[in-house]
Amino acid sequence: MQGRRGGGGLLRFLGCGLLVWLSLMATAQAQQTAEEKAAIQDYVVAQGFQKKKLFNEAATRWKKFLTAHPKFPRLSGVRLSLAVCQLQLKQHTEAVATLRQLLKLSPQYKLADRVQYNLGLGLENIAIASKKPADYRTAAVEYGRVGERYPKSALVTSALYYQAECLYRAGQLEPENKAQVLAMEAAVAAYSKALSLKPSVTVEPDILYGLGTTQEQLEKHAEAAVTYQAFLAKYAKRPEATEITLRLGLCLFRQEKYPAAEPLFARAAAVKDFPQADLALLQQGHALRQQKKLPEAALAFESLPKRFAKSGLVGEALLAAGKCRFDVKQFPQARTALVAVVSLPKAAEAAEAATWLGRVLVELKQPAEAVKVYDRAIAAYAKSPRLPELAYLRCEALYAQPDKRAGVAAEFMAFAQKHPDHELAANGMYMASLVNLQTRKVLPSRKAVDAFLGQVKFKQHRLRPEVLYVGGQAYLLGDAPDWARAEVLFRELVTTYPKHKHTPAGIVRIGFCLYRAEKFDPAVTHLKGALGGLADPALKAEAGLLLGRCQLAAKRPEPATAAFRAALAAHPKWDRADELLYVLGAALKDQQQHEAAAVELKKLDSQFPKSTFRDRALYDLGDIARGQKKSDLAVASFRKVVAEFPKSEVAPLAQYGIGASLFEAEDFKAAEVALKELTTKHAKNPIVPQGRRLRARCLRELKDFAGAVSELTVYLAGKPAPPVDGALEARYELALCQVGLKQHKAVIATLTAILKDKPDFAQKDNILYELAFACEADKQAPQALAAYRRLVAEVPASPLVAECWFRIGQALEKTKDVKQLPEAEKAYGEGLKQVKKNLTVRQSLLYQLGWVQYRQEHYKEAVANLQAFLKEFPKATQARDATLLAGECLYLQKNWKAAVVFFDKAASETKSPERARSLYRAGTCHLNLLQWPLAQQRFEVLVKEFPKYPQLSAGRYGLGLALQKQNQLDRAVVVFEQVTKETSTESAAKARFMVGECAFAKKEYKKAYEHFLVAAFKYPYMEWQAKGFLEAGRCFKVLKDHPKAREMLETVIKKFPKRPEAKAAMQVLTTLPKPSP
Repeated sequence: MQGRRGGGGLLRFLGCGLLVWLSLMATAQAQQTAEEKAAIQDYVVAQGFQKKKLFNEAATRWKKFLTAHPKFPRLSGVRLSLAVCQLQLKQHTEAVATLRQLLKLSPQYKLADRVQYNLGLGLENIAIASKKPADYRTAAVEYGRVGERYPKSALVTSALYYQAECLYRAGQLEPENKAQVLAMEAAVAAYSKALSLKPSVTVEPDILYGLGTTQEQLEKHAEAAVTYQAFLAKYAKRPEATEITLRLGLCLFRQEKYPAAEPLFARAAAVKDFPQADLALLQQGHALRQQKKLPEAALAFESLPKRFAKSGLVGEALLAAGKCRFDVKQFPQARTALVAVVSLPKAAEAAEAATWLGRVLVELKQPAEAVKVYDRAIAAYAKSPRLPELAYLRCEALYAQPDKRAGVAAEFMAFAQKHPDHELAANGMYMASLVNLQTRKVLPSRKAVDAFLGQVKFKQHRLRPEVLYVGGQAYLLGDAPDWARAEVLFRELVTTYPKHKHTPAGIVRIGFCLYRAEKFDPAVTHLKGALGGLADPALKAEAGLLLGRCQLAAKRPEPATAAFRAALAAHPKWDRADELLYVLGAALKDQQQHEAAAVELKKLDSQFPKSTFRDRALYDLGDIARGQKKSDLAVASFRKVVAEFPKSEVAPLAQYGIGASLFEAEDFKAAEVALKELTTKHAKNPIVPQGRRLRARCLRELKDFAGAVSELTVYLAGKPAPPVDGALEARYELALCQVGLKQHKAVIATLTAILKDKPDFAQKDNILYELAFACEADKQAPQALAAYRRLVAEVPASPLVAECWFRIGQALEKTKDVKQLPEAEKAYGEGLKQVKKNLTVRQSLLYQLGWVQYRQEHYKEAVANLQAFLKEFPKATQARDATLLAGECLYLQKNWKAAVVFFDKAASETKSPERARSLYRAGTCHLNLLQWPLAQQRFEVLVKEFPKYPQLSAGRYGLGLALQKQNQLDRAVVVFEQVTKETSTESAAKARFMVGECAFAKKEYKKAYEHFLVAAFKYPYMEWQAKGFLEAGRCFKVLKDHPKAREMLETVIKKFPKRPEAKAAMQVLTTLPKPSP
């Protein structure tokens, strides 16, 4: 790099502005005293010397002037001129003293900012001479005071810049400690402050340069990069731009931003006559190398000696090129580059290049040539720090020659002993152990291993796992294998280096050590846990075999077979492959991996027709098919066993499998035949009792309950006695047969005895369920209810719980005790909480809950549940009833609008047995909603389609009322008259009254009062009597028959004083004329 801008010690600003004294000459000479004239003359003389740059003579006269004319009005200018001369004469100490005195005597001097600035200049020059950081700091302080004391001065920016420069140099002179960092950080702050003042283009580039290089010094590469980018953005054409480009590239490189750095290096390297172009090119290569663009990097490195043959970086570039070529296996090109480095006279990189050149030759299958290179290098660079590395690599080159390998183990060990502290000492010991192991020299190999492992400094060495593996192998071999020591070494390898390439083999070797030491259980645990992580087929086979052997040795054949999968996968043509297929299939079957098991077992059946494992394989195939509900396949496999291997130990099991598969396929007759054959052909086989139980189930399904009872009786009486659980299951099956025989008391006794003997029976819920049904069938309703309650309380997780709550609710309703309805409602609610997948039960619970709530007049709750029922089960058989019931609940709440929706829906189902009732209720709702046409339509359909409907007269009345409200009075009268003819119920009374209303509306008052009075006289319904007399009174009033009117009205008041009609009658009375006396 070129270094920092500015050389220091330059006279940056020497302004004085002292010629104002010439104004004195304009004063009349008569006014000047002799002293003044003398002063002016002396001043002119001194000024003349200074103008002619005779600074020594000028300084002498300025000093005399200050002594001779102490009262001269412009002494401040004189002192400044003296200081200027002293600075020019490099009398910096005297200049500093003069400037300090000037500032002290004339603090308000108009050029004080320049004085202060030059004071900093003088002190800086003193520091340059002394090279003391303290002197630079002193100069920096004075430069800083320009801005502090004269913030409006034009010199502030320059002062800040030179303050930063002084701080930077102070930092450079400090030792590598905190003081250096603080000085540099202070310099950064000063540069930054100068930049903030928007300096001119004459000084800004220097400031940016100084700031960037200082940030670099502080290793603030990101900030430096930003500064350099700012420089290049504004001053790309300045001479320093190329250096800045290189520096920017370096900053980005140090931030590992290699893609961004590389083109900057390339740009700088391409600039003609740039002094650091070779460095830029070298860095371009490094940037490419860091991006793994090794061929491109190599080209960049190789171009450096071609462009800059005299560069001091040629050796480094060619060495880097050789490394790149080596890494991409371009060994001939690597050799060319490295030979060039080795050939360079006095190249610092030559020794390292020799190490790489030897490696290249080994890769080129020229290890003997590599040895020669190493021998020459060892002789040439005897004092090089690379000498041990050369010696070690020489051993590796010898190792690469098979005929020299036997003797090289000793050389590796000798290297390690000679250079115990070298980084390759560990490699030497490792190679000694490996070579000895390869040449079957077990004891020397163990010795080298133990020597390596005994070194504390190698505890974390990268070769430790390799040594552990070699050591483990060495302790497994020889005349006296040491299983325990080998296991220790392998375990350290596995636990400490779980991702090492030898770890899988180490895992298997641990199993082998444990197996040979007869530690079968630990071996099984170890191998079982590790087997899944092995990827190498050979290792899988070995591990599988070892695991199988250990399991077999520990008398665990079933899990042992699972281990053989690895062996089978690694060696499918192994001579015991049929056994592996069988045990693999059987193991997979035990793990419920039936599809995979079937695949392996079918391979055995097809590939090894003479295998001794084929009968068992066929049986397992049948068993798998049975588990998959593939009864035809299962029966076919079992029949093969029975037919081809009648004396096989699995033949009875296959015979049972035939019966079981047929049973599960619900071919109970064929199953019964197969199971009967089992009892006759294999009477003494342990599977026979189980066959009897299953045959009994077949007989029960075939409704041969007596035969089933006979089989179960034999089973229960068998010797030896059946297992307790099996006996309980058989007794439960016996109870089901008794159910079929309708022996309800026997059922109750059998099930009760089972619960007594086994309160926690696995099918306790089924037993209680059947017990409840048996009690119901035996007219023991309380006992049935108790059984249902036990089930929900004692087996709350049973899928039967929800249904049992339903049964409890039904039982409570059947008592016909309305006081039990809340309990029934609670039961249905509990059932709904429990029901999960059984939609049929949920359907019944929802409906019944709505019904029982309706019965308790909990209409709102009933509607909610019935609506839920209809939403979930719109096509249920009870949907019609639920619809009507929901409407009824809303009707009884007088929610006509909501109710009519349900009634209309129910009425729309033409085949519904409740259509008439739905039409009647719908019409009534429409009447209450004043929807007369809709009411008319519903009642017309009712009257037409259901002439025998019990409430036909009421429906007909509704029709008449709807017609009347639509002013179809004649039609309404016909309908009302029909009502009066077909009934004498209240409907008739209402109808007769409404005939009167129609007549009144037609102003046929005589006819009207007749009909009103008929309603009052003929029908014993208080409401219509009161209404009849009231309306008759109104008719007489209209006819002006006031006595009759009064009579009618008074009758209402006397006979029906508490009815609303009495009040109405009194009001009408007040409108009548008073009676004559």
